[in-house]
Amino acid sequence: MGLAIAIANQKGGVGKTTVTMNLAAAFAEEGYNVYVADADEQQSCMSWAATTDPSKALPFRVGSIAKLEKNIGREIANLANDFDIVLIDCPPNIANLTTGRVLAVADATIVPTNTSPLEMWSSQGMIALIERTRASSPEAKFAILVNKSNKKSILYRELSKLLAESSVLMFESTMSDRECYPQAAALGRTVFDATGVRAGKKEAKQELKALVEELIALLSNERTEEAANG
Repeated sequence: MGLAIAIANQKGGVGKTTVTMNLAAAFAEEGYNVYVADADEQQSCMSWAATTDPSKALPFRVGSIAKLEKNIGREIANLANDFDIVLIDCPPNIANLTTGRVLAVADATIVPTNTSPLEMWSSQGMIALIERTRASSPEAKFAILVNKSNKKSILYRELSKLLAESSVLMFESTMSDRECYPQAAALGRTVFDATGVRAGKKEAKQELKALVEELIALLSNERTEEAANG
């Protein structure tokens, strides 16, 4: 059975779709069979895929699960039976029942954020949802991904301090503020296969590959613990 990984935050504008689509490409680059499940009613992943040149398909599948309501968990499980990696782009609202239902069945949840004060306050709300989800899914993994990052900034250090006070991990890997990400999106591509996009693309791919390695290590550790316990 494959892995279901949710990408969620309680507000928009944090780069959920950019993370989802480029992370899907990074997993595909490593040989994984990947499916992107768009659970957000805004359907940003679907719109991204629709922009793609039909003569050159993306190296992963994209489909909508936004209207499935109570059946969404079952569909994610079905997709995980057919694909190695299922990435779920969640609605930007923790009050939306869809987000809670997705987190309840996901093997891991990535919370993209940046280091502005507004995003840090938003992350606090997301951390509260994570803590509630853990009560029913204690085996699931959760981690913050800093997007548009600058590790040298004071705000980055403040975010690190905030997370240190919770039980939520922060990925060592980050995604920097690079022009290649929106440029690739405008073409319906990712930084792995967009042509004519050069500035920062090599570094962006390195960031994403590092994130894949960190995610796999996090989830492999979980599966090793499960085997040892049972």
